[in-house]
Amino acid sequence: MAIEITVPKLGLTMEEATLVAWKFKAGEVVKKEQVVLVLETDKVTFEMPSPGEGLLHPLAAAGSRIEVSQVVGYLAADRAELEQLAARHPAAQTGAPAPAAAAPGGRVKASPVARVMAKAHGIDLARLAGSGPGGRIVRADLLAAIEKGPGAPAPPAPAAATVELLSAAQEIPIAGVRKVIFKNMHLSLATQAQLTLHTEAAADALIRLRRRMNAAGGAKVSFNAILVKVIASALKQHPLVNAAVEGDRIKVWRQVHVGVAMDLGKGLIVPKVRHADTRSIREISAEIDRLVEAAKAGRLSLDDLTVGTFTLTNLGAWDIDDFTPIVNHPESAILGVGRIVEKPVARNGQVLIEPRMALSLSFDHRIIDGAPGAAFLKTIKDMIEEPALML
Repeated sequence: MAIEITVPKLGLTMEEATLVAWKFKAGEVVKKEQVVLVLETDKVTFEMPSPGEGLLHPLAAAGSRIEVSQVVGYLAADRAELEQLAARHPAAQTGAPAPAAAAPGGRVKASPVARVMAKAHGIDLARLAGSGPGGRIVRADLLAAIEKGPGAPAPPAPAAATVELLSAAQEIPIAGVRKVIFKNMHLSLATQAQLTLHTEAAADALIRLRRRMNAAGGAKVSFNAILVKVIASALKQHPLVNAAVEGDRIKVWRQVHVGVAMDLGKGLIVPKVRHADTRSIREISAEIDRLVEAAKAGRLSLDDLTVGTFTLTNLGAWDIDDFTPIVNHPESAILGVGRIVEKPVARNGQVLIEPRMALSLSFDHRIIDGAPGAAFLKTIKDMIEEPALML
C-alpha cells in the first residue's frame, strides 16, 4: 500500500507552509529517513525525512502553499502501484497553477476549523477572501472576520486636508514572521489574565560563577545558560508554575523544557532547552550554542521549536534595565531579565556599589496566584545571589 507524505505541524500556531523543493524526482526510489522535501514556515526551514521507502509520486509542486496534515505525495511500493497513483493523481509539475478558490460543484473551499467557526459566528464563507493555499479560507481569515464584526459600518470619507499629510518612508507588510508574532502576542493577552512582578537581584555571585567556569577552559558559558539552570531548578521547587491551561484543566507538566527567546534578524523565535532540570550548566550552554547556530542556518527542528513549559527572555544585551514580558502562549509564565548594572545599595548602614540585575515575572493569574508567583520569583532571586542553592 502506498505511503502518504503529509505536512507535519512545526509549531503550535502553524497552519500552512511553503513546499520549497523536492529532493527526489518523480519515480525515484526514496529510502526511509532520507530528506524527501524541504518546507519553509514563517520562522524556520525544515528538511522533512521520508516516512518510509518507495517510489516517489509528488502531488504538490515546489512553491506551493500547503496546509498542516495535507497529503503532498505518495511513496509507491512498486511500479504497478506508481502507475495506479499516476492514473488517479497526476504528478505535480513545477509552476503548476494553484487550484481555484471554489471546489468542484461551486462549494467554497475552507478548512474544517474555519467552517465550524463560521457556523458558530453566523459568518457567510462565500463573502470571505481566503488567504490559504489556492484561496482556501483558513482559521486566520475567520479570526479577522470575527474581530471586524458583522455589518461593521464603512469608515467615513476623509475630510479635505487642511494640513500637510503624513507620507510613509517605508511600508512593511504584516506578513510572514511578523504576522505570526502579531497573532501570538494578541492570543497571549486575549486569553490570559497576566500579572507581572518585579524585583532585583545582586549579580556578583552570578558573575563570579561564570568567570570561574570560563577560566576552567572549554567552551564559554553564557549568562543565559546559568539562568536557564536557575529557572529549571526553581520550577522543580514550584511545580505549579510549570503548567498550562488546556480546556477546563490545569496541566502541571512532568518535563521542564525552558525556551530561550531569540531574535537573530528574522523575527522572534523561542527554541527550547529540553529537560533543562537534568542538564548541567555546561550542557545547557552547549545546547543554547547549538540552537543559535541552527537558527542562523534555518535548520531548527520540530523538537527545537515546540512543547516548551517556560520561557526566558533576556534584553540585557540591549542595555534594557527592566521590562514587562508577555507570556509565550500556551505557557503560563515567562521571566524577563535586564542588564547587569552597578548601583548604590545600602547594607548594614553603609552605601555600597554592587552589580544588580532586574527580574520580571509575568504569569497567568488565572492559575498562578500572586503569592505562589512571588515565592517562585524570590527563589529565582535567591539562586542568582547564591548559586549553591541550585544543588
